[in-house]
Amino acid sequence: MSHHINGKRNFETSNDRLTSLLDKGVDLISGLGPDFEHKIKKLSALKDRLMDGRFHLAVLGQFKRGKSTLLNALISEPILPVSVVPLTSVPTFIHFGSASMIRVRYGDNRSVEEFSGASTSDRTDFLVKYVTEEGNPKNKLGVTEVEVVLPAPILSKGVVLIDTPGIGSTYRHNTQATLNFLQQCDASLFLISADPTITDVELDFLRQVRQKIPRLFFILNKVDYLNAKERDQVLSFFREILAEHLDIEKDIPVFSISARKGLEAKVKQNKEQWIESGVAELETYLVDFLVREKFSAMCEAISRRATDAVVAALMGVRISLQALHLPQKTLEEKLAVFEKSLHQADQDRMIIQDILEGDKKRMTAFIEDRSQALRKETRAFLEEEMNRGLRSRSYGKSTKSSVQDAWAESIPDFFEHKQAELNEDVKSHLLDALAPHEQRTDQLIETLRKTAADLFQVPYRSLHHENALETARQPYWVLNTWNTDAIPMLKSMDQRLDDLVRRNVENLRWSTMQNVNISFARFASRVKERLEETVAATQGAMKTARFRKKDHGETVAEAVCRLEKVAGELETLKVSLEN
Repeated sequence: MSHHINGKRNFETSNDRLTSLLDKGVDLISGLGPDFEHKIKKLSALKDRLMDGRFHLAVLGQFKRGKSTLLNALISEPILPVSVVPLTSVPTFIHFGSASMIRVRYGDNRSVEEFSGASTSDRTDFLVKYVTEEGNPKNKLGVTEVEVVLPAPILSKGVVLIDTPGIGSTYRHNTQATLNFLQQCDASLFLISADPTITDVELDFLRQVRQKIPRLFFILNKVDYLNAKERDQVLSFFREILAEHLDIEKDIPVFSISARKGLEAKVKQNKEQWIESGVAELETYLVDFLVREKFSAMCEAISRRATDAVVAALMGVRISLQALHLPQKTLEEKLAVFEKSLHQADQDRMIIQDILEGDKKRMTAFIEDRSQALRKETRAFLEEEMNRGLRSRSYGKSTKSSVQDAWAESIPDFFEHKQAELNEDVKSHLLDALAPHEQRTDQLIETLRKTAADLFQVPYRSLHHENALETARQPYWVLNTWNTDAIPMLKSMDQRLDDLVRRNVENLRWSTMQNVNISFARFASRVKERLEETVAATQGAMKTARFRKKDHGETVAEAVCRLEKVAGELETLKVSLEN
């Protein structure tokens, strides 16, 4: 317990210190004028990222292993539905807020639906309508996600808990949707229990999970139904299975808990029972893990980016100082030399933009080729499923009904898998296409900075590589929106098959194309923004000095004194961020 407390204190101290340093940077740079506005925005954005840091933790397991009960215990409120009916493929994101609230988001233009409810039971009843197969079968309502906001202590540490559908239920599309989603998460809890201890379905699922998620914690639930000897036997058997089938070392931590007793303890506020349930130990471990691994890495990355902003601002201040000491004619000559460098940089940027447009067209052609191949593959698949439906036609069912049942059963799995494949292929091609442009942009920026540093004989230090590709702040969920509408009576089977191929593949093609267009637009915008930042921090510093020398000569000495003081404070801030 002391290790956890010390870790928590160290994190809170580090977090407060970094927040204070970022505030100090904003204060120092704010007095330098509009040319440094980009740096102020960057430091403010880094502070927002620090304050809004989130660790996405998915809870996985076979249907009826106790996932929802465990989550309810961790958040100290029995809000998530616990039912004999599985969850649908809608994710539930549970994160911190000062007041309880549920938000439902849809995949179309419908506005976000909000519900606070007068009690926990009211909020549970509301959730049932959206996140269970009973209330929202196969997600017919078109929900993309459900967000549960609660003032739970564990959530205040920056963790977002994510409830997932149970694998191994009769709803196969739920398992595939969960797998497609996992690579967006930071870690996951995997629940097993002694009834039975682990199934072939779970082992197969675990093999796929390990390829997609960096951290996996194992939990043996329902230990209150076992005596000490039985529990040890189950744990030993589980570890042997993991070692034999998944090559996981036998000494891996497995938490033994009773989620049911943990929840009861939270409701009754019984601290002793909470500890006995084993959930207290799990919670302590998770919070300590967040401190040691997630947030320390985040703080390191934020410190590195903040240091770059301070280094760039410091270089601008030093250029201004040197410019103020130069004779007016010498300053004008240096400005003219730098103007030529800017002109060349602008030409280079236009070349990058032209090549980027060509890469975008090639990416579009790639998606079109993949879509065309998918149309053929989909047609062959649906024809096979149609024949299966005809062969297995139930007594009393029409031919069309049997085929419709076969299609409705198979289409979600098929397209979930195909969308996951296409997403990975497009992501890979996108990275390959944009990586050279990132390198060219980095080289262009550093050339300008080096030129300015050499002209005014100030220290030069290259900045860290900055990835202009934006990644999702919140994990996305592949939504089951595949069209399996009832077959119109006036349409033939072939016509209906054509409709299914066209509409489903087009939905996939269109959404993929939209994502690619957004990625290219954001990348181009970020390249332009980075160049503007560099020009403002270099040429802007020179022009500001020229303005002071020409029109406000009487304030030059004062300006030098003030800038020297700021330069010293920025240097101290830089050292603090690096340590």
